[in-house]
Amino acid sequence: MPSQLGNEVVGFILPFVVFGIVIYTWYIYIFRLCYAQIFDVNRAEAVAFMTIGTFFMILTLISYFRVFFSYPGKAIHATPVSLSTPPSFPRFYYSPRLLDSKKSGRRDIEEANETTSLLPVVSVCRNDGLPRYCDTCQCYKPDRTHHCKECNACILKMDHHCPWISGCVGHKNYKFFFLFVLYCAIYALWVFCTSLPTVIEAMNELEASLDPQWIVLLVLAFVFGMTLWGFAGVHGYYIINNQTTIEHISQRPNEIRIDFDISGQNYEIVTTHHDDKLWDLGHSRNWKSVMGKSPWGWFVPIYGGLGDGCVFVYNDSLYDKIIERAKRQRMMLNPSTT
Repeated sequence: MPSQLGNEVVGFILPFVVFGIVIYTWYIYIFRLCYAQIFDVNRAEAVAFMTIGTFFMILTLISYFRVFFSYPGKAIHATPVSLSTPPSFPRFYYSPRLLDSKKSGRRDIEEANETTSLLPVVSVCRNDGLPRYCDTCQCYKPDRTHHCKECNACILKMDHHCPWISGCVGHKNYKFFFLFVLYCAIYALWVFCTSLPTVIEAMNELEASLDPQWIVLLVLAFVFGMTLWGFAGVHGYYIINNQTTIEHISQRPNEIRIDFDISGQNYEIVTTHHDDKLWDLGHSRNWKSVMGKSPWGWFVPIYGGLGDGCVFVYNDSLYDKIIERAKRQRMMLNPSTT
């Protein structure tokens, strides 16, 4: 298909464009402006400008390479279910008592000794109550997983498909994407703010030589700086609210399945409003879930977020409300059920 071929060509070219723009602007800023114009007038200022500019340029490229070469996280192909749970029982589910705080993940219900004490469990399901399944990928889709047509894969906690990295932004590379956008914005605005006085001074002096590439540098730094700064702010908002781009713009309600036992037949379906932030754990926990537990690693593009991307902790208040609604529905449909 022409559209698919076009996407592949664009996805192949854009990473080279990103790398080229960063290196080009760094060269102009360091050698044709700071060293050639400022160094002879104020050596200390020129060295400071070059050091800080290079520092943020390096962080930008490291973050870009990390997000480009990191796996976003994909749902695996369906495998035979455990003998202790029927096929209709959700493959991925959440219960506060099944949470493994050390691994920031969950234990399988089969691993627990007291099965009944861990129930009920919740999961996002289809309208008919069946577990979400992708026929294309032949896999069960965990909560917050979506199928990407460009990547032809189901991406864990998918945020969006980004042609600038020739792939998807998902659970395992979202931190690196955010750091790339943030550091690129800081780098661009630093270059713009420190270059502008020199360029203005050169324009005001009739005898001064004005390098045309300074103008190109200012335009690129301003456009990318302001655009990416706004982009970084938006994704910072998503992080502290534990949302993705897809979840923020979605107008569809979530169908939540509540299983009261492991038979796969004893469950209720509760519809939640699209504005309900099911996984909002408070700003601090939301931030750590993406950026990591240690403050020393928050702004270092080395380690990714917490968890396996298959099960996410629900907001305690919404979880309790969902369980109560499910119990009320059950009582209304079958008053004899306890």
